[in-house]
Amino acid sequence: MQAITAFQVAEMPLSKAVAVIRTGLPTGAFDGVAKVLFLTADELAAKLGVSPRTLRDQRKRAVRLSRENTEKLVRIARVHREARKIFTTDEAVSRWLRSPAPALDGLAPIDMLDTDMGAREVEAVLNGIAYGNVM
Repeated sequence: MQAITAFQVAEMPLSKAVAVIRTGLPTGAFDGVAKVLFLTADELAAKLGVSPRTLRDQRKRAVRLSRENTEKLVRIARVHREARKIFTTDEAVSRWLRSPAPALDGLAPIDMLDTDMGAREVEAVLNGIAYGNVM
């Protein structure tokens, strides 16, 4: 059976997603998200405030990600899902996430995704883009 991904969790009904987050995703899920975003695992870890050293250690020991790190990973997968509805490719999403956004006071959206509040603001910007109300 194939391991579950952060992208699959982002699509789940809330109760199932919360159960997976509480259990933790396999460390390989981190690599999967990084690849889709055209980042290295270390780059993604830095953006999400996760210690690359901790990730490497967890990978070696074959343990699951912590609840907090799983939640961060699912958060970025959720934002990716919303951005993918607007931008045509994963590469375009990655470029948008890395580019300074005037609606975010010039910060790159990916630099806001280490917190829930920042992710909500990024989602609001995506919603504005989708409906032509870019802030």
